[in-house]
Amino acid sequence: MDIKNTASEIADNQKPILTSSPLPTYWYTEHAALFIGTVKWALLGAVAGLCVGLGTKLFLYLLTEATALARHVRYGYFRYFDLLPLALPACVWLIKTYAPTAKGHGTEAVITAVHSKNGKIDLPVAPVKLLATLLTLAFGGSVGKEGPCAQIGAAIASGFADILRLSDVDRRRLVICGIGAGFSAVFGTPVSGALFGIEVLYLGRIEYPVLFPCLVAGIVSHLVCGTVPPIPALQTTAGVHGAPLLVLLSIGFGLVFGLAARAMIEALSFVERVVHRFLGHPYIVASAGGLFLAILYTVAGAKYSGLGVSTIDQAMHGVVSISLMAFAIKIVATSVTLETGGSGGIVTPLFFVGSTLGAALATHLGLPPALFAAFGFVAVLAAAANTPIAASVMGIELLPASIGVYAALCACTAYLIVGHKSVYKSQRLGFSKASGLDVPLDIAIGEINHADIKVRPGSFADRLQRYSFRPLKRPKNWKRKQID
Repeated sequence: MDIKNTASEIADNQKPILTSSPLPTYWYTEHAALFIGTVKWALLGAVAGLCVGLGTKLFLYLLTEATALARHVRYGYFRYFDLLPLALPACVWLIKTYAPTAKGHGTEAVITAVHSKNGKIDLPVAPVKLLATLLTLAFGGSVGKEGPCAQIGAAIASGFADILRLSDVDRRRLVICGIGAGFSAVFGTPVSGALFGIEVLYLGRIEYPVLFPCLVAGIVSHLVCGTVPPIPALQTTAGVHGAPLLVLLSIGFGLVFGLAARAMIEALSFVERVVHRFLGHPYIVASAGGLFLAILYTVAGAKYSGLGVSTIDQAMHGVVSISLMAFAIKIVATSVTLETGGSGGIVTPLFFVGSTLGAALATHLGLPPALFAAFGFVAVLAAAANTPIAASVMGIELLPASIGVYAALCACTAYLIVGHKSVYKSQRLGFSKASGLDVPLDIAIGEINHADIKVRPGSFADRLQRYSFRPLKRPKNWKRKQID
């Protein structure tokens, strides 16, 4: 035995162990910590809302000016959208050169950053996204305006977190505030915008720790930007007799809107697969996409180009007859624009799809088109983005109370019918929409295929499936008849 080592071990064991004794807890300790946290996030949320509101206001002003300038481009039969074969390659060059993460609809990139980078977003993304979206929308690309605002807001929030040297957890929260503030500012819906920011990250989960600062950021950005809500207030349900009938119609229309949202998701995926074959030739793809859009607008009409706000307003007021194929044309135009090189959001096209489908279908059924256009406005958003709470609150926030509750029912129905898909492929799957289905959880929706979604053994769906595919039993005395 080594006496020296043994003596050293004994000496070490005899040393007093230093432990940090916990601080005493007083009656006010909990509320003091809560007060400090509330003040901290009220200030951070307000500053984030102020920055996002100003950035969104600048973007909307530049968008108005750029669109008005582009609309003056006309020479004989040559119109502004005929320049799309040049505008889309310019967008590809701009994004590829200066900010590759600004590709596509901006909310998707922000969701990816929140999940995988703790909200870290390069600040140059904001101006590049702004310029690329202006270029796309000015010349008629079918995209929305919320994506750039969300990405601009998130980039500003991330840069602000760098300046304050916030932790990764706090940075992530502040970037989520930027998403909600951007949505609130651009659409004039502060509460539903804030809820959208905390609901869009997961299918079936809500980021409750960010609820308070996101509400503060949404309200402040809305006040700074001053955007008017996008749809008119409806005061009547004329043509629909009785609440029970309206409940049934809300569910029935919700089924249709859910299928329309699924059509949008599948169209985006289909065009993406087609374009992926020519990944090495992005400028040729962009030019081909611009040429296709120019031909489409020439044949179908220029109302499908750009944001399509005037068509949405007409559907909401129910003053113009809307074609039943209008929503399908918009789906095609949006899918081609986003997947061939255009930059922008996707929520405004969703509003177009929902409102025009609702108005057209209601007109054919002898129902008030403005009412069901408003239902489609929120329901397709709920389904395509998997944000039923934000969409339901938007319906209640924008419509009279007597109508908003039915819009919420329609939105929740559409959300269930669309299935486990989303226009945001980086959105994480948090739960199964049906008790009879087993789905992989906590992975990005874009990584899930049809084979991953299985029927749960012993469920009603499993029994129904077994009964449906059960072979017919022939009677024992059955004999095949001989044909002479």
